[in-house]
Amino acid sequence: MPDLFTHYVAVRAPALFVRDRRLVALLVFGTFIPDLASKGLYWVLQCGETYSAATHSILGVLLLSYLACLFVDEKLRSRGFAMLSAGGLIHIAMDLIKDNLGTGAVHPFIPFNSMGLELGWIDPENVVYLIPFDAVVLAIVLGLERRLGRVRQ
Repeated sequence: MPDLFTHYVAVRAPALFVRDRRLVALLVFGTFIPDLASKGLYWVLQCGETYSAATHSILGVLLLSYLACLFVDEKLRSRGFAMLSAGGLIHIAMDLIKDNLGTGAVHPFIPFNSMGLELGWIDPENVVYLIPFDAVVLAIVLGLERRLGRVRQ
C-alpha cells in the first residue's frame, strides 16, 4: 500500500478547495478509514484477508463513511458523509496504483464481484521513493493555502 504520508498528500490537494476546516479534517480522516477498518478487522477481530478486503471496496467505503458520520454534528452530517466518502475513494484510487503481486490491491465491486484490481505502477516495497515527490507536492499545497489566506496564524 502507499504509505500514510502518500495518502495524506493525495487528499490535501483536493482539500485546498474546501473552505470549512472541519470538513477538511473529515476529508483527511476519510482517507485513513479503509486502512483503519482493515487493520482493525485483521488485528483486533482476527479476521482473515477475505473479510478485510471489503473495506477497500466502493460499497465498503460508503458504509464506513456512513458509520463514521454518525459521530459528526448533525448540521455537518450530510457534507461530512460526502467528505468522508471522498477521502475513502481517494484512498482506493491510491491503493489501485500499487502492485500487489497480481492478487489485486483493491476489490472495488464487493459484494457484486470479488475480483481484485491493480495497476501495478508502484512496488509496495519501494514506497520510500515517493517521499521526496510527496514532500514537494505538500509544500506546494501548503504554499497555496498560505497564499490564499486559508491558514490561521
